[in-house]
Amino acid sequence: MRFEEREIISRELGKDRSARFIAKVLGRHHSTIAREIDRNGGPVEYRAVEAERRAEDNLRRPKERKLESSTRLHDAVNDGLREQWSPKQIGQRLCEDYPDDPEMRVSHETIYECLYLQARGELRTQLTIALRQGRTRRVNRSRATSTRGKILDMVN
Repeated sequence: MRFEEREIISRELGKDRSARFIAKVLGRHHSTIAREIDRNGGPVEYRAVEAERRAEDNLRRPKERKLESSTRLHDAVNDGLREQWSPKQIGQRLCEDYPDDPEMRVSHETIYECLYLQARGELRTQLTIALRQGRTRRVNRSRATSTRGKILDMVN
């Protein structure tokens, strides 16, 4: 979303216009506008300059990984790995142990990502021993399973 669009949102909210009305003016879906408003303080507190600054802050790279920024979470994940739990079990267990603490939530994908990024030399050997699958590289599940061997525009 551009700054000009945020300015229009701010002005229209000042006139007590709905997200649906603003969306029609901007040519966007109303849920996009509603999320933008909610993310930045709601209809009363929304300010275009603050929304733009927050959006720019969220775009900054590189971002610190969640397991690196929180020592409590890092230690809890390490404890689970020492118990030989799978990353999925660790993620579920953290939800049970800390139901009201969003800082202590982590997905199994995040755990796998950090494990495989750290795996160099001796650590890679230890990773092979520790993980059930014994892989030293992560297979990205979002990619197509077979990208090789296809004949383009094949006619049976």
